[in-house]
Amino acid sequence: MKKRLGLLLSFCLAGCAMQPTDSAVITKENTMPSGCLCYRTIPDFNFREPLAETAPVADAFFAQTAFLGDSRAVGVYDYEVFPQAEVLASIGLSINQWQIKKVIGDGKEKQTVWEALEAKPFQRLVLIVGYNELGWEYSSVFKQKLSDLIDHLRQLQPEAVLLLQKIYPCSAKGYAAGKDVTPQKIDEYNVIFEELAEEKQIYLLDPSPLLIDENNELRAELTDDGVHLNTAGFAIYKEYMKTHVEDRENHEKMECPDRSSAHDDGLSEPGRGQPQPQRGGSYESAESESGS
Repeated sequence: MKKRLGLLLSFCLAGCAMQPTDSAVITKENTMPSGCLCYRTIPDFNFREPLAETAPVADAFFAQTAFLGDSRAVGVYDYEVFPQAEVLASIGLSINQWQIKKVIGDGKEKQTVWEALEAKPFQRLVLIVGYNELGWEYSSVFKQKLSDLIDHLRQLQPEAVLLLQKIYPCSAKGYAAGKDVTPQKIDEYNVIFEELAEEKQIYLLDPSPLLIDENNELRAELTDDGVHLNTAGFAIYKEYMKTHVEDRENHEKMECPDRSSAHDDGLSEPGRGQPQPQRGGSYESAESESGS
């Protein structure tokens, strides 16, 4: 522990002493008489864990964001959660249909998700998928199709940050209405999301803790049909999205101690940050399968 603290101290003080050119280190202006705020690279960022709570961002942050997916994404459009963002979604849309089914979005003529993404670059893509695929017989098929879809998104939008939203539960009313929708199936698919997030190095979102009751079901007052959020539900969802945002560099903020009281432990300077994973992949047309 002492060695680790000494390493962090020397690294941080080096950042305070001069403006580094290494993108793995970011420093800000001094905010204390004899210290500063520094950032330390976290090379072992845990992508299996949903994004932690952050300081809230303004609505304008979502101006270059697109929400992609099924009817749960459509609600972002219907309730004008983020009018600055674009919503490329459709009721009943499964991940097999992104190449063929027209979706809502800007413009007089509807486009498929792929057509829209080929025409306009975005900074962030939020994937709201999985609910319509809960009826698929094999979860392994869903995982492979979603993996291929993520690869193709990176081909189309190589500069965009990808965020995968875990499936939030239904209420008792919602479970009763959907024969293929069960808490166990949702949990199974959410584990797949965690696995793909780690494999593909994409961020996870999970608003469920703010939406569920003591029975781990969607709170009745936040939904009208037991499946989709209503006005009250999307108000909570909006605050979640504004307070759980990604850091492209995966940096952790820490306060530098007083330089005058620091001493060098004789440790070598840490190496540069880990290289970013190469983006890209291949996508092949998926055969249609029945979903819920």
